Amino acid sequence: MLALVTGGTGFIGSHLVDELIDKDYNVRVLKREASKDIFLKGKKVTFSLGDLRNPKSLEKACLGVDVIFHIAAIPKDWGPKKDFFEVNLKGTKNLLDACVENKVPKFVYMSSAAVYGFPKTKQPITEDYPKKPTAKYGLTKFHAEQLLWKYGAENNMFVSALRSPLVTGPRDSMIAPFLIKVIKSGRFFYIGEGNQQISISDGRDIAYCLRLICETKQANDQAYNVKSFDCTPKELIEKLSEKLGVSSPKKHRSYLQAYLLAFFIEGLWTLFMRENPPITKHKVKVLGNTRILDIKKAQRELNYKPQYNYISTIEDIVSYY
Repeated sequence: MLALVTGGTGFIGSHLVDELIDKDYNVRVLKREASKDIFLKGKKVTFSLGDLRNPKSLEKACLGVDVIFHIAAIPKDWGPKKDFFEVNLKGTKNLLDACVENKVPKFVYMSSAAVYGFPKTKQPITEDYPKKPTAKYGLTKFHAEQLLWKYGAENNMFVSALRSPLVTGPRDSMIAPFLIKVIKSGRFFYIGEGNQQISISDGRDIAYCLRLICETKQANDQAYNVKSFDCTPKELIEKLSEKLGVSSPKKHRSYLQAYLLAFFIEGLWTLFMRENPPITKHKVKVLGNTRILDIKKAQRELNYKPQYNYISTIEDIVSYY
C-alpha cells in the first residue's frame, strides 16, 4: 500500500513514517523545498516536492496513492490569521481536491482537540461534544473537518479525523524545548495550584493510532479522540525537573494574572513584529484549565491502547534533548 504523508519531515509525521515503514507500507512524503529531513535520513521513503498552497504540486504527489495521511499544518498558538487559514484550511481543501482528481480512496486527517475549545467541564470530552474553538489554529481545524466530511460524502471516499490534545515526546520542537528552557531558567510558574487535569499525547501514540484508523473499515466518516495519559501540570513539571536534575518551580500565579500577562506580552510581540511569545493566552488556557479527553471510542473501535505514560514520555524527552 502506498501512503502519502504530508508533514512527514516534522515531529508527528516522522513518527508516522516510522510506524508505516515498520508495517511494510510504501511511503511517499510531501516535502517543501525548505524542509529539512533529518528524521528521515537513511529510511525507505520517497519524496515529492510540493506545498499545500500549490495545487499543481499536490496533484503530482497524489498519483497512484492508496491513502493520504494529512499531518502538515501550522500548529502554533500565535501568529497571523491569514497564515493559519491559507495552510490549515485552504491547504487541506487543495489536498482534498488533488485526492479526488487522482481517485485516492482514503484520507486520514490529523485534527485537534482544539476544536472543542476549553469547555467548563471536568467530565471527559467525547467526540460528539459541542465544538467551540477559541484560537485561530482550532478554528481552522474545525472548518477543515467540515470540508473533510463533505468531500467524503460527495466522492464516496473513506475519510476520518483524529483529535489530539497537547502533543509532546522525542522530536517535539515546540512544547518540550519550551518547557525545558523555562524550567532551567527558573521562569516557569504554575497557574493556580497546578492541579488541573489535562490530557497529553505522545507523538508516537498518535502515529500508531493514525495507522489503526487507516486499517479499520469502521473508521470511515468517524472522528476519534486520542491521548496517551492524563496528569496535572504540577506532576508533569515536577517529573521533568527531576529528570533534568534541577529544582522544580515554586512560583504560582492566578489564572487572571497569567492571562493578563499573556495578553500584555502578545501585544508587545505584535508591536515589535516578533515571533513566538514566551507566554500566550492559548498556553494559559492549555495549562490553566481542566480538559480531559474520552478515548473509549478509539479503544473500542480501533483497539487503540496507549503505549506511553507521563513518566516514560518525560524520560524519553530528556534522553532525546
